[in-house]
Amino acid sequence: MTTAKTPRPARAGRPTKRQSERIAAEIVARARELFIAQGFAATTMEQVIAACGIGKDTLYRRFATKEELFAAVTQKALERTEAWFEAVAAECPERPLDRVRHLARWFLDANLDPELLALKREAFIEAMRARPLVGADPFTPKLAEAIRAAAAAGELAAPDTDFVADQLIAALVLGPSNAALMGDDTLADPAARDAWFDRAWRLFVEGAAPGRG
Repeated sequence: MTTAKTPRPARAGRPTKRQSERIAAEIVARARELFIAQGFAATTMEQVIAACGIGKDTLYRRFATKEELFAAVTQKALERTEAWFEAVAAECPERPLDRVRHLARWFLDANLDPELLALKREAFIEAMRARPLVGADPFTPKLAEAIRAAAAAGELAAPDTDFVADQLIAALVLGPSNAALMGDDTLADPAARDAWFDRAWRLFVEGAAPGRG
């Protein structure tokens, strides 16, 4: 007579690719919350482990350092920003100069977005410590393309479109963005931002109009 063997508990295997991707996404999401709430320097890998409810090895197999983890957070933010930009670009008016205005307004909104501001602030602080944590800006070249089209249509005097794109961003974005980084919330109100942008845009266009330079 044979006796039935008690089945052994199934051993937990390595996570599937999909499970691993979900774990990584959860780590990045929790780390993003911590980096935004308390900054890069104050956030520790141990805090991320606790927030995710995972083991130490689970984190370090995916992100060997805090810098790698922050880079993943900023990469995810960049992907969301790119999707936002593409949605805005898809709704651009047909007239070339109106397209430039539409995209320039997006630059202002993106640079005053609270989450992007927080990540930008932390990246700037770490860059000042000789540890740059973000890559090149992928959006300014697209604005330059729109300026090039407006110049070709005779709506802007823009012999150097890259230079004009930089100046447009400087005129319409950098001031408010830098002020917001320092805690100024004057343009957090949409109506105030509309009014400011309209004034700045008129000044820029009048200075860049054909035959004025």
